[in-house]
Amino acid sequence: MVSSVLIGKDRRVTLEEIQSVALYDALLELHAPGIEDLPVVATTDDLSTALAGLTVTDDDDDLLSGPATTAALTLLALNVSQGRIIKPATSSCCLKLTSGLIDIVNASKAATTTTTLRLSSDATKFHASLCTLLSTADAEVATALQSLPLFLVARTLFLAAGAVACTSAVALSQLSVAVSALSVESCSPTKARWSDYAEVRYDNHRPHRGLITVAASLRAILNTSQFVTVGATVADATAPPPPAAISNIPQYTGPAQESLQAVSKTMELEVNCFEGNTTDVLDDTVATLALNQAQAAVQTLLTNAMARFSGITTATTTASTSLTDAVNQLQTVLQDEAKAGVTFVTEQNNKAAEDAKQKEAEKAARTAGAGASTKAPSSSQGDEFAGMTEAQKKKVLKKRADKEAKAAAKAAAKQSRSVSLFGTGTQSICTILQGANFDLLADKTTLLQIEQCLDKLLSGGVQRKPKIAKGTRDYLPDQMMIRQQAFSIIRRVFESHGAVEIDTPVFELKDTLTGKYGEDSKLIYDLANQGGEILALRYDLTVPFARFLALNSVGNIKRFHIGKVYRRDRPVLSKGRYREFYQCDFDIAGTYGRMVPDSECLCVACDILDALPIGDFAIKLNHRRLLDAILDICGVPADKFRTICSAVDKLDKEPWEEVKREMVEDKGLKPDVADQIGTFVLQKGAPWDMYKTLMDGKKFGTHKGALEAMEDLRILFEYLDAMGKLQFMSFDLSLARGLDYYTGVIYEAICLSGTAQVGSIGGGGRYDNLVSMFQEAGKITPCVGVSVGIERVFTLMEQKLAEEKGSIKQPNVKILVASAGDNMLPEKMRVTRLLWDSNLSAEFSQQENPKLKYEITNALDRKIPFMVVVGENELKENKVQVKDLAARTEELVLLDDLVKTLRSKGVVPVGCDFAADLFAKEDAAAAEVQES
Repeated sequence: MVSSVLIGKDRRVTLEEIQSVALYDALLELHAPGIEDLPVVATTDDLSTALAGLTVTDDDDDLLSGPATTAALTLLALNVSQGRIIKPATSSCCLKLTSGLIDIVNASKAATTTTTLRLSSDATKFHASLCTLLSTADAEVATALQSLPLFLVARTLFLAAGAVACTSAVALSQLSVAVSALSVESCSPTKARWSDYAEVRYDNHRPHRGLITVAASLRAILNTSQFVTVGATVADATAPPPPAAISNIPQYTGPAQESLQAVSKTMELEVNCFEGNTTDVLDDTVATLALNQAQAAVQTLLTNAMARFSGITTATTTASTSLTDAVNQLQTVLQDEAKAGVTFVTEQNNKAAEDAKQKEAEKAARTAGAGASTKAPSSSQGDEFAGMTEAQKKKVLKKRADKEAKAAAKAAAKQSRSVSLFGTGTQSICTILQGANFDLLADKTTLLQIEQCLDKLLSGGVQRKPKIAKGTRDYLPDQMMIRQQAFSIIRRVFESHGAVEIDTPVFELKDTLTGKYGEDSKLIYDLANQGGEILALRYDLTVPFARFLALNSVGNIKRFHIGKVYRRDRPVLSKGRYREFYQCDFDIAGTYGRMVPDSECLCVACDILDALPIGDFAIKLNHRRLLDAILDICGVPADKFRTICSAVDKLDKEPWEEVKREMVEDKGLKPDVADQIGTFVLQKGAPWDMYKTLMDGKKFGTHKGALEAMEDLRILFEYLDAMGKLQFMSFDLSLARGLDYYTGVIYEAICLSGTAQVGSIGGGGRYDNLVSMFQEAGKITPCVGVSVGIERVFTLMEQKLAEEKGSIKQPNVKILVASAGDNMLPEKMRVTRLLWDSNLSAEFSQQENPKLKYEITNALDRKIPFMVVVGENELKENKVQVKDLAARTEELVLLDDLVKTLRSKGVVPVGCDFAADLFAKEDAAAAEVQES
C-alpha cells in the first residue's frame, strides 16, 4: 500500500496514489532539488490553529467531501509545482506554494479532531479558504496564491471529485463480484444454476472479456456449493428459474468493470494534464464524457445489486444525479447485501453444525449399546501372547498402537472439520467482510484480501481448466524439430541470396498499420489503451519494414525477417490458419533494373519451396496494374476497384457464380459488367501461352496501364526462364491479393500434393508506394518481396512425414551412452563429455543404475540410431562398445577412436546435417555418372 506520494515538477500521480491520500493514510511529500534550503511556509501549530478556526459557511450540499477536498489540494499542489501558472514563476515561489498546499493536506490528516476538512465546491470560496489557511505565510507565497487562476481551481475541483468517485467505483465493482456470490448462495426459494455461469456460455458463446472474467470468478467462489444446481445446462422444468438478476450477474458486472477501468485510465491521464500558461485553458470535455460513462456503469451495478436482494431498505430506486451520489448509493446497497449474505451463510452453517452434532450423539449411543451387548471373552481362551517371544510381543503391540493412533487422528480431524455447505470461496469472503465490519471502502486491505482470495481460487487448477488461446498452439518437442528444420532451410536460402537479417518490434503504433490492408484491416489486433500511445500487434512484416526504411537510412537493401505476426481471423487449425503465426519475409528495397528484384524474389520462393519436403508446388502470378486495367476496361467505377478485387480474389475458394452474386448483390455492380469481368479473370495457364493469347487477341486494346503491365510480365518471364524457375509459374488473372499496398507484380504459392488443404503457403509482390506513406512528400522507395507462411508449411511437412514414416517422431540425439554394470555413471559422463567436445549429439540416462535392456528399449522407442555401451572390463582396456541399432551390429573400439568410428558411420556434428546430405547427394550423382 502507498505510504507517501511525491509531488514535484515533471511528476505524475496515479489514481491509486490519489486514493491512498484522499481515502487512506498516505501523506504528501515534496520532491524537488533544493528543498532542504526551503524555509518553512507555515508551521504545524499555525496550520493546526488555522484548520481548527476555519469556518466554511456553505450548506453540506455545496461542500466537497473530505476525500474530494484532499484530492483537490493534492492536484492543485501538483499543478503549481510544474511552474507554469504562477506569476511571477520563480522556482522558490512555486516551491513555497506547493509546500504550503502539501502542509495543509498533511496537517489535516494529522489533526486530532474528528472533523474532516471539507472546503467549498465553489472555486472562489475554495480559494478564499486557502488564503485563510496560509495567512501566516510570507508575502511571496501570498502573492503567488493570489495569482492562482480561478479557472484552474475550478477545473481542479471538478477533476478531484471525479477522480475520487472513479477510484471508489472501480473498487466497488471488483467487490461486487464477491458480494453477488453471497446472493447466489442465498437465492431462495429457487436455486441458482451452475450453467448460468458455465464456461461454454461465456468463453465460447459470448466471449466478452469482462463477462468471461466475472463468470470465472463466480465459478471459483461457488464451486462445490450445495445451494447451486449442477448438472444439465437446462434446469428441471418443474423448478422455477432463478431471478434474471442472479442468472445475469456477469452480463451486468463484466461490462461495468471494463467500462470503469477504461474511465480510470482516461481520468489518470487527465489529472496529469497541466495548463501551459495562465491563458491556456483546458476544458472539461474529456473528463465529463469519461465520468458520464462511469456513472452509467455504476448505475448498472446498482440496478443489478438492488434486483438481487429485495431486502434492501436504505437505498432509493431513483437514478443518481451525479457519479458521487451513485457511488455512495452503490456502497450502501452492497453493504446491506453483504450483511444479508453473511447472515444467511452463518445461519446455515450453525444449523448444519447442530444437525451434525445430533447425528454424532445418536451414533455414539448406538455404539455404546452394541458394546454393552457383547460378551466378555472367556478366561479359558488363555493368554493371547502365549508362545510368543518378547520381540514378537513388542512387534504386535507396536502395530496395535500405531493403528489406534491413526484412528484417533482420523477421528480428531473429522471432529474438527467444519461442515461445508457453501462454495470453496464463500466462507473466506464472509470472514473478510466480517473483519471489515462490512465497510467496503474503509480499509484498502478489504479489496486486497478479496483479490488475493480470488487469485488463489482461480490459480488452483480445479475451478478452471487450463486452456490455450483460440487460434494458437503449443509445439511439442517432435513438432519443434520439424519447425526448426523448416526455419533452417528457409534461412539458408535467404542467406545464399545475400540477404541480411533485421528485426522490428512485435507491436507498432496503430496508425502505422491501419489503412494498409484493405478490408483485412478489421483483423488487426488492438492492444488495450494504457493511457498513452495507441498500439496494435503487427499484422505482417511488410508494413513494419516500410516504417523501418523510412526511419533508418539504409539505402538499397536486400533483407530477410523471420518473426511472429497476429491476425484476429477465424482460425482453422487443420488448414494451418492461426491467429499467431510466423512469417518468413525476403524483400529487396531500392532502385534496381526493371523486374530484376521481382524475378529474384520469385526465385527465392521457388528455392525455398523446392528445398522444403512438402511435395509439388506452383506459384500463381498476376500484375496489380493489369487487374486494375481489366476493371477499368469493363466499366467498374474507380472507387469500387479495391472492393471488386477483394471479390475476385475469392475465385480460388468459391465458384464464379457466387463471386458474381457478391459483386452484383453485395457490392452494387451491374450484371453485364460482372459478366465482362468474368471473361478475363477466369483465364489462367502457362506464362508464355497466356501472354501470347492476351497479346494476340488484343484483349486490352490501347489501354496504357495494361500494356505497361504486360511488358513487365514479358521481362519477368524471360528472367525466370533464364534462372530455370518459369516451370513453376502459372499466369492467373483472378489473383488479386487483398492487401491495398501492392502496386505491381503479385504472386501466391500453393501446394499441389498431399491431402492437407492449407491454401496459400506464401505470397508477395511489389509495393512501391508503401514506404512513401512514412516519408516526406515526393520521395519514393521501390520495394518488392515474398513471404512464406511457415505454419502452413509446417502442417504439410508434418503430414508428409507421418505418411512416409507413420509418425513424426524423430530422435533428438544421435547417440545414447549406456552402461553394463552398476555405479558406472561417472564413466558414462566422461565418455559423453568426449562426444560433446567433438560437437556430437549425445546424452546419458539421468537414472543412477538403469538396466541395459531398458536403455536399449528406450533408444529403440526414441529412434536413436547409435548406442555407446560403457562396461567395466572394456574400460580397463580403454575400449567401449558401439551399437548400430538400425543395422543391428556392434563393435568394440578404442576410446580414442570413438569419434572417428561414429563419424564413419554417418554421425555428423550438430548443425552440419545439411552439408552431409548435400555431399551425399553429390557423391551419389557422381557415382551414377561414373557407372553410366
